Amino acid sequence: MGGYGSGRRWDAKRTAESQHRVDIRWMKKQGYLRPGAFGALAWKRHGRETGSIRYRMEPHYMVLNYRHRPHGGEWEDAEEVISFDWTPCNYGGRRRWFLCPHCHRRVALLYGTGKYFLCRQCCNLTYASQQMQPYERLMEKARTIRQRLGGSVSLADLFPEKPKYMHWKTYLRLQEKSEQANCLSLVLATRWSEY
Repeated sequence: MGGYGSGRRWDAKRTAESQHRVDIRWMKKQGYLRPGAFGALAWKRHGRETGSIRYRMEPHYMVLNYRHRPHGGEWEDAEEVISFDWTPCNYGGRRRWFLCPHCHRRVALLYGTGKYFLCRQCCNLTYASQQMQPYERLMEKARTIRQRLGGSVSLADLFPEKPKYMHWKTYLRLQEKSEQANCLSLVLATRWSEY
């Protein structure tokens, strides 16, 4: 009946990838989680800063300070306390998690979609891949494999050469997966365009 895009959901949910987020794994790698640490986090999109917050670390929680502007209204100061939780690792040590201030679930990422930073479920966010058509997901899978091998994301380019130190068996398996995903995506895209 309709042409290309006629079956798309234009009322789709907001995606996790499009929101400001705080990642505890990234903060650990940067050394920001030690008690007494403080600083600022900033987000950029297309080279332009889109937001920033200040943080302060305590032994069992983190304090976020920022300004929030509800629905284009007046700016408000906000302070949020994010508690930590720990789980044991298989080979010793402990892994630190955020506790969502709303539902108290253990999470690695908190998203700033409103006044407070909450988990993905509390913010009612979906992943961008969940909103893709099946052929788009397959094309993305093929592109991801090409990038992993150091090649271009363009499916029209030649398949990248085997990286140094990669086993041939691994390389051939990835090449086959990429080609299968690409071929199936073309079949599904053709069927999709016929509707």
